[in-house]
Amino acid sequence: MERINLDSYPRFFRRLAQSLPHLQRPTRDDFLKAADGFWQRLRVRFRWLTIRSFRRYNADELSAFFTWFLMSQTLWLFVGTTTFFSVVFATANSLRLQEYIARALSDYLTAETGITIIFESAIVPKWRDSRISFKNVFITRRPDNVRNRTLNSSGHPVAAGYDLSNHPSYHNTSEEEDEGQEDHSNDDQNYSMFDLSVDSIDVTLSFARWFEGKGLVEDAVIKGVRGVLDRRSVKWDPDHPLDPAAFRHKAQPGDFELESLQLEDVLITVYQPGNFRPYTASIFRADIGTFRKQWLFYDFLRAENVVGQFDNCLFSLHRPQSIGRTTDQDLKDGKWGRMSRFRMDGLNIDHLQSMTTQEGPFSWITSGKVDAVLDIKFPRDPSEEPAFNALLGELADALTNAASSVASMERIPGQPQLAKPPLSAPSDATAGEDDGSPKLIVDIDLRFRDLKAAVPLFTSDLSYVNSALVRPIVAFMNANRTLIPIRCRVVKDLSEFDGAWTMWETGLIDAISLKVYEAMAYHVTQANFNRRFKAVGSWSLQMTANALMSTLRTLMDPMTVQLREIYENGFAPETVFQLPATLSHKAADA
Repeated sequence: MERINLDSYPRFFRRLAQSLPHLQRPTRDDFLKAADGFWQRLRVRFRWLTIRSFRRYNADELSAFFTWFLMSQTLWLFVGTTTFFSVVFATANSLRLQEYIARALSDYLTAETGITIIFESAIVPKWRDSRISFKNVFITRRPDNVRNRTLNSSGHPVAAGYDLSNHPSYHNTSEEEDEGQEDHSNDDQNYSMFDLSVDSIDVTLSFARWFEGKGLVEDAVIKGVRGVLDRRSVKWDPDHPLDPAAFRHKAQPGDFELESLQLEDVLITVYQPGNFRPYTASIFRADIGTFRKQWLFYDFLRAENVVGQFDNCLFSLHRPQSIGRTTDQDLKDGKWGRMSRFRMDGLNIDHLQSMTTQEGPFSWITSGKVDAVLDIKFPRDPSEEPAFNALLGELADALTNAASSVASMERIPGQPQLAKPPLSAPSDATAGEDDGSPKLIVDIDLRFRDLKAAVPLFTSDLSYVNSALVRPIVAFMNANRTLIPIRCRVVKDLSEFDGAWTMWETGLIDAISLKVYEAMAYHVTQANFNRRFKAVGSWSLQMTANALMSTLRTLMDPMTVQLREIYENGFAPETVFQLPATLSHKAADA
């Protein structure tokens, strides 16, 4: 029998072949019988599955294996990005490399964003939810000297930067210095600083979205946020007002576009410039749909629901409801893509003063509160325009529901009904006319309560019209301090929200202040006009009545008229027997 050459076999298969009793070319079954254990049998089956032989792999086969592995991992990275990174992090955790991975990821994010990000705990994959969880994350943005002092002030990096002695609950309402606050008067950093600690951040990753320039994170769930937002180092020149449009952010490739964002248990302490009292802002829960970096504030207004507290004032953002119709039916019959209602009760007026200029009526109010309800109407997305068949179906539904009562289509009001109509500006009647560009319309219902107003001492910032109306408006606010309802409408182009991260960058606060001024000025002007009209009408009626009574007196008692003429012109004998002028004309006509 011909002896076989075992030199082409790998060492493992050569050893198995030499252990066989016969010298024939061994088959797969022979190797399986000679193998000891599961792993040896697995190697035999894998070799037979790949090349149907037991020789060594040649260069072409190794290249095919490498290409197959590379393509499969690339496909896995595109299809299951979260699972891929979960396996990577799980492997790193099993090899005791979690600290190295967390430090490397922290250094990368810090270098890319300019914000210090520290991962205190290991990065743990959540296999059931298909997410990656980051536990105990500390995020800070401070100057180098302040950041190092903040990180070294506590042994636990997550708790650093959040001093409970600076909580507003420990502050008095009087203007006094706070001992625990950092002094940034000598810092040359004109930006907002913050120290935030986050319990957990659960994310879902998508390499396909990153390849499209939308960022690697697809959706995120953030829970347990505590920290401080410090804006006391922000400075500006009052003589040179800032343009909000200049502070809007420019779009860059790689800006994140989340499919969904969920926030839970968020509480931060806010310090504003100008010795403004510290206050807290919290979000109990927020379910936000699309959340894009370029449309940050716009997407926040389009949130599904947001419930929170701002300076001890509850606020909510939700969809308004109708008694007889659902929200989807309202949107289907209307020309708007979405409607939201923002409500806040009992907001202190000093927040509006700090966000507006010195020309509006907000700066003339010394104290008071405001209840605000904003009904926001968002334009339809051009890519979501309904098809022709859908339009026909909507038309048929509208004709079917035409007989329904009008009351059932009215939305539930955000505030109690008033006995008298609220103040409004005449320009609101034509607001919202479509000129072709997409617009966002905000119907605002403000209820000012317990107002106290004063004329500003320095009127150099006021215009000529404001200087003429400031005293009547202040007098009107003080005379009606119990309740002043104002209803107005603000129309903003959709382009003004492009790149805006805050309400100030959109110019919405200044527009609301202008509408409030127009409503009050129109009401005061109309009141003064009505008062003058009544005075002129009363005077005209009095003069007409006096003339009529004088004519009747002349006709009924002509002797009295003659004696009055004698008294006024003096006595003349030739005029004694003359008739009065009115009677002489009547006698001549007769």
